[in-house]
Amino acid sequence: MGIPSYFSYIVKNYPKIIKRFDNKNVSQSQSLSIDNLYLDSNSIIYDAYYKMNQETLTEAVSQHIINKVIEKIEEYIDVIQPSKTVIIAFDGVAPVAKLEQQRNRRYKSWYQNEINKSIFGNKKPDVWNTASITPGTKFMDDLNKKVALHFTKANTNTNTNTNTNTNTNTNTNTNPIQIIVSGSNECGEGEHKIYDYIRNHKEKHSTETTIIYGLDADLIMLSINHLPVCPNLYLFRETPHFIQSIDNSLDPNAFYLIDIPMFSSSIVSYMNSQDNKNNTNNNNNNNNTIQINNINNKLYDYIFMCFMLGNDFMPHFPAINIRTGGIDKLLNAYKETIKMDQSILTENGTKINWNLFAKFIRVLANLEEDYIIVEHKKRSATERRGLAETSPEEKFAKFENLPLYDRDLESYINPFKPYWQTRYYKALFNIHNENAKDQIKYICINYLQGLEWTMKYYTTGCPDWRWKYNYNYPPLLSDLIKYVPVFDTEFVTNKAPSPVSELVQLCYVLPRSSLNLLPENLYYALIQQHNSWYKSDCDFIWAYCKYFWESHVDLSEIDIQELQKVVGRFQGIKK
Repeated sequence: MGIPSYFSYIVKNYPKIIKRFDNKNVSQSQSLSIDNLYLDSNSIIYDAYYKMNQETLTEAVSQHIINKVIEKIEEYIDVIQPSKTVIIAFDGVAPVAKLEQQRNRRYKSWYQNEINKSIFGNKKPDVWNTASITPGTKFMDDLNKKVALHFTKANTNTNTNTNTNTNTNTNTNTNPIQIIVSGSNECGEGEHKIYDYIRNHKEKHSTETTIIYGLDADLIMLSINHLPVCPNLYLFRETPHFIQSIDNSLDPNAFYLIDIPMFSSSIVSYMNSQDNKNNTNNNNNNNNTIQINNINNKLYDYIFMCFMLGNDFMPHFPAINIRTGGIDKLLNAYKETIKMDQSILTENGTKINWNLFAKFIRVLANLEEDYIIVEHKKRSATERRGLAETSPEEKFAKFENLPLYDRDLESYINPFKPYWQTRYYKALFNIHNENAKDQIKYICINYLQGLEWTMKYYTTGCPDWRWKYNYNYPPLLSDLIKYVPVFDTEFVTNKAPSPVSELVQLCYVLPRSSLNLLPENLYYALIQQHNSWYKSDCDFIWAYCKYFWESHVDLSEIDIQELQKVVGRFQGIKK
């Protein structure tokens, strides 16, 4: 998912980077020969399900979805017509930091579905459970095998990560293309498996043109991050997913590319401009005009700053919201503190200059209270407008926008009155006066770990499969600045890969209502031994969120090591 609303932001602020794609043309006049097409494919599964017409189904739901996934992948290959390599990557087991987000998302999906049924009076049982789109389920096992079999034209029941040269029906090139299928039984998120491949084949990607398909905002950041390795890189999306109701000049039935080199050029141009009155609409379309030695480090800095807007591993700062000028706040603070020949990240984005980062954070920390007050004023104005609640559709819309209308925690924090910082920690972290300083220090250190962990994950691969940020909210910037080190410090050391098993991930992320996707004996063992891990009802925290789907679920902590023991005992009995 990445940064909420980031795609909307770049479409509005950088419209020139959106290029229409039509039969190997970036536009009507500019030719683009495509060597590689890499598909981050999980979103294709969800699309197949949500576009399904249940009334006309003539086959099992799972089989229908798998067939549609294969059809859609074939369509994309046919549209792009890559000449060399295709990667079809599905999400495998993710780092524990991502499992937290997946667990939250599945609980919210279940709860939202229940609310939908209640409001619209739908008594019918669900025909299919989207939680099946998780590594280790029977559905994903079937999809792995059938996708690999289809695209390799061979029996791959025992090997779904297949590298094979083949002529598919969708490729019109005279030379065969290599198709790599990386199933959910191979560890790693789909997009990170793709970028691992790019890093491991630097020479290939230094000259070839690559298109990456996917819906996550993370893909933009990862693509910018990998431009030094893969300079001819574009993102591919179907128009309705990201520009509908944003830019009505674009054709909703056409295919568009996001020009990553041009976008990166615009970013660096702005970061190096000395006029703080400039805005981010600076669309410089010639990368060669930027004559600076540290262009790559500036891009790494941009990515690093944007971590503070929130991502799949860490929450956003309430004072820095992308919807209310968050990126401009970050960039203006950066330009005020970091000179053109300096960068927070060095050594190809692998090392953090904490001293420079502290200068950058101090500017934001000094403005934090002002930013929070403005945020409260804007949210209060929305709250006063209200929403109609007459029809079922209006009631469901009100539910989806609950964070803007049910603001008890924000009202309690109230930055218009003194000591709001204490109330912030009490409301969002349950921290009271006793030992508050020590607890806040730990939160700040955990957040700094998160910045470094995410930076390493983007740049060189997952440094620690078991690390996670332990809270729903970040510390206040005014506290974070106290613990930013002055000298070189490494918060996260690289550890040998230790991903959990597919079955452990399933047990970790599934809500109680979806535990039937587990083997029956394991399901009963978990309910009997660790019933508290799986709530039948949930409390949600949505302070400083806009939509319900952005809220945080108040869930019991699951001890990964204890969970592994339970799964291990089950597997031992099974054997």
